[in-house]
Amino acid sequence: MQRALDFDKTPALGVPLPFFLNVPLFGALAGVLATWVGPQAFASRWDAATLALTHLWTLGILGSAMLGALIQILAVACNVPVTPARAVANSAHALLTLGTLALAAGFLWWSPTAWLTAVGLLGLAFALYLAAVGRALWRHRKQVYKGAREILVPVRGALAALALAVLIGLIMAGALGLGLGLPDWVGSHILWGLLGWGGLLLMGMSFQLLPIFQMIELYPKPLTRWLPLLIPALLLAWSALDASTGLPHLMRETVELLLTGAYVTWIGTSLQRLWTRKRPTAEPTTLFWFTGLICLLACAPAWVWLRHGQSTQAAMVLGILLIVGGLGSVVHGMLYKIVPFLLWKHAQDAIVIPDRDPAQVRVYLKVLPKMAAYIPERPAQTQWVIYVLMVVSWVLAATGWRPAATIAGPLLVLSAALQAWNLARALMLYRKTLRAMAALPIAAAGGRRDVS
Repeated sequence: MQRALDFDKTPALGVPLPFFLNVPLFGALAGVLATWVGPQAFASRWDAATLALTHLWTLGILGSAMLGALIQILAVACNVPVTPARAVANSAHALLTLGTLALAAGFLWWSPTAWLTAVGLLGLAFALYLAAVGRALWRHRKQVYKGAREILVPVRGALAALALAVLIGLIMAGALGLGLGLPDWVGSHILWGLLGWGGLLLMGMSFQLLPIFQMIELYPKPLTRWLPLLIPALLLAWSALDASTGLPHLMRETVELLLTGAYVTWIGTSLQRLWTRKRPTAEPTTLFWFTGLICLLACAPAWVWLRHGQSTQAAMVLGILLIVGGLGSVVHGMLYKIVPFLLWKHAQDAIVIPDRDPAQVRVYLKVLPKMAAYIPERPAQTQWVIYVLMVVSWVLAATGWRPAATIAGPLLVLSAALQAWNLARALMLYRKTLRAMAALPIAAAGGRRDVS
């Protein structure tokens, strides 16, 4: 496995950062919507407001962060740079942001115009992104780093799942916009979007990022080799059985059990590795990973409840555990590791010291903050506490407890506001550092390059 990252291949800061800033923005929007709607947002997964909330989460929060992180990790961990990175990222980000807002508006006001607008914007966003990433994977297939296979196999599977989930979603949204009959593909859309795209990408990122940043032992080779191949095969089998009629239910239940077992194996291994990590202190990213993995593990009994229970709320609980508790927690935790590192790295890149003059190095070091200074642990831990309370309130609200539904939205707004403030403080420190370095009496200052 590629345990080192080639940070010289890091894209410009303006490539992933706009995607990451969408996370608190759409978090705040989802929180305001949940506050406005109240308990009705948790009454049924088919409610208009619930559908809008779901896509604010999956596209605006999770999708934005995952698309931005993938461009970064492909470049530094796999030697697969996406080009032209800034043009692709800026266009995809703008189209994704506007398309997600249009889709949410379509559900809220049941507007055919909004749905068709969303189809156009989101279709262009994902077509552009997938084409650029696919081209990069093909173009640099012979130059990938030797130990990058454990990342690329799940990433390729995740991208294929994303393409399928997006295609199904666009067809359904287009049918709504044109007033046609809605295809019965909701299950496949959820399956490929969450278990395919979300699950496989998270798995691939854990193989690379957890050993490096959390100092855990490497994952077992059989797990990293076979799980990313087994899961897409099981997803295909599940989809085929779901579309078939007249087949024994035992066949589908067996595939469901195998898929659940595959993910539980990865989750259990990740929790064991995190618990026995070499880094003794649980930093905010560690806490978010623990929260996310525990919520993902809780999805297994929730799935059994959904398949064999009589409660109408089981699907809502499962969805919140998976989207808000599982994937959402990990995304938030990764931002607290990725964003400070990127700001620290790009601040360092702004330094140009001719002949490595030690005196000039000392001058720069006086104004160059350490990476931990960009987002200190205490504010990040505070947001983690609020986020955990928010997840608990959303799960309880999904079970029908009205007091939890009343506070669920405000807690998400508070969590998003705290995260936005933490990110804003980090960006202000970065800009302050650039200004301080530009003011230093260094003869070669004119040779600096703009990395923002």
